[in-house]
Amino acid sequence: MGYKWKGLDVIRGLPRKSHKPRSEARLANEQAMKLIMSVLTPLKLFIRMGFRYAAEPLNMSAFNLALSINKKHAIKGQYPDLEIDWDNLQISKGNLAGIKSLAAEWTDTGLRVSWDTDTGNAPGHAADLLSLAVYSTSEDYWWPFFNAATRDAGECELSHDKDWHSFEAHVVGFSVSYTGDAVSDSRHVHVPARS
Repeated sequence: MGYKWKGLDVIRGLPRKSHKPRSEARLANEQAMKLIMSVLTPLKLFIRMGFRYAAEPLNMSAFNLALSINKKHAIKGQYPDLEIDWDNLQISKGNLAGIKSLAAEWTDTGLRVSWDTDTGNAPGHAADLLSLAVYSTSEDYWWPFFNAATRDAGECELSHDKDWHSFEAHVVGFSVSYTGDAVSDSRHVHVPARS
């Protein structure tokens, strides 16, 4: 069956069944793919925004580029004990000034996130917007916060609701230019559970 994708004619072949037993390398690859898909799939809206400009010149979808990069760099351990390497997880890729010195801590009213407003020598503007995603390890759930604050604010508080329990969390965020035509590489910070 044929179809068009990004202006290209593509023919899809019929799948062929293999009767060979799967090698450990293949099993490891399958586990890595399943693991990274479970993390990235809930973040599709972030990834479409965060990988769009990096993917376009490569004739790839934003999600496929994110999948390729993260499968290679954001998984650690040996099969069958693979796990996410959170410090290397990327949900955006670009040349805009990133979020420097990202930090987060639980307060009585929510999750306080802070960052350095200095852009250094990289392109960036005080009005650039920060988008943040918060992952609960205990709930296995992502909370999205698009355009949570401007770069020059230096901090924001993500208000909690009944589902927030001061859990162990991972915060991943990136900057989007105030004109909407550039993004930064994403940054990560681990947040311990509040006792």
